[in-house]
Amino acid sequence: MSKGIEPSEKLKNEMYEFYIKVFDSSFDYQKKKNLLTSITGWEPWSWRVVGITANAVGAIVENDGHARVKSQLVRDHFFQSRSTTSNNLLSKKYDFESYWKEFWDNDKTVIMTKFEHSYVDKIELTGLTKENLESKVFNIEWENGLFKSEKVAGFHFTYRAEGKFILNNFKNRIIKKKWNTGPYKFKNPPEYSYSKIN
Repeated sequence: MSKGIEPSEKLKNEMYEFYIKVFDSSFDYQKKKNLLTSITGWEPWSWRVVGITANAVGAIVENDGHARVKSQLVRDHFFQSRSTTSNNLLSKKYDFESYWKEFWDNDKTVIMTKFEHSYVDKIELTGLTKENLESKVFNIEWENGLFKSEKVAGFHFTYRAEGKFILNNFKNRIIKKKWNTGPYKFKNPPEYSYSKIN
């Protein structure tokens, strides 16, 4: 697996030039947002993964690190939604430094289960908040090149790279327990949830 690296200064400047053209265009607002995603998407560093939830680790462990688990996982722009980032970039014309900071700081993602993704705003269900993230999420150094964006959609996951990495580093740092949905009713709730231990 090749290491993850930031785009070159040349590419950053080309992205910024496209951003200015989109900003100044007469396209409708939604089309502008879609174009901003196209400018920055589908690169090895796009949606770079900086963490993984204990529940996602649990799903990987249950599947012995096999790539079939990928269908249960998603990357979530947990820190700031892509829509918010695009809205910010279209609210005013940013200079290059401000543009890059707004995009790069907010393009990072967390690997989580689809269930967590579906209820990411319901803290009472997922327990995920920016304030207590360290207690629920394992850090991943995106520079190691794991979970890279694919060329068309999704992210890279193989047993030899991502699967073994998770098993070797986090398998013994989670506790399995029966999932408690509390007063909530779900069609297919997870049978178990996982907690992070240090």
